[in-house]
Amino acid sequence: MKLQCKQCGALLAVTSPDAYITCLYCGSRSVVAGYRGNNFLHRPALNKDDVLRLFSSGSVASVSLYWFPYDPDTLHRVFTQPYAEMEHYSPPSSDRRIWDEAEAEGTIVPVDPDLVGEAGVLYHPFWIAINAASALGTIVDGVSGRIPGAPANSDGQSSFDPLREALSAFKIAVVPTLLVFFLLKGVSVFWASVLGMTSAILAPRLLKKLTSREGKDE
Repeated sequence: MKLQCKQCGALLAVTSPDAYITCLYCGSRSVVAGYRGNNFLHRPALNKDDVLRLFSSGSVASVSLYWFPYDPDTLHRVFTQPYAEMEHYSPPSSDRRIWDEAEAEGTIVPVDPDLVGEAGVLYHPFWIAINAASALGTIVDGVSGRIPGAPANSDGQSSFDPLREALSAFKIAVVPTLLVFFLLKGVSVFWASVLGMTSAILAPRLLKKLTSREGKDE
């Protein structure tokens, strides 16, 4: 299989699965990516310090940047599967640029020629953090910060949704106040607010106690 050097135009024989091939005539390096189509990259949104902040202090021995190849149109992987957690992971879209070796510091994962389509290859950045105690690696998406294979919001906290939070605040603060104001005729808005907020705070706790007692009685 031949790859044309983008610097001098010479045809170079591709005989290995290496990500780069060096021109024998002008010395320039070309990225091997399916041997047809264009090469792109997603610019990382997270740097090394950002990744380190995702882990507890001192728990990470090293952090390295890797570029995994995907199809530019479908974002399906075009590399031989090296990690189980990457099996069904599809990276998010991001700031796409034409491949520039100056922007692609780190290690490039070789493509699988049998998986590459006519559109070329898109290289997506991933950070691999090596645990100081176990020496196991954790993959972190360099754009979204997600950990492939881990459930979304695995820290137990839900993502912030402004509309959901606004509705929750309305139900907690406004709805009980209106109920008290209309049920207890003649009560002032101030005392309706106080009683409404109190009921909104105490009602869930009271309900929890009642349901837990019923469970014990059974």
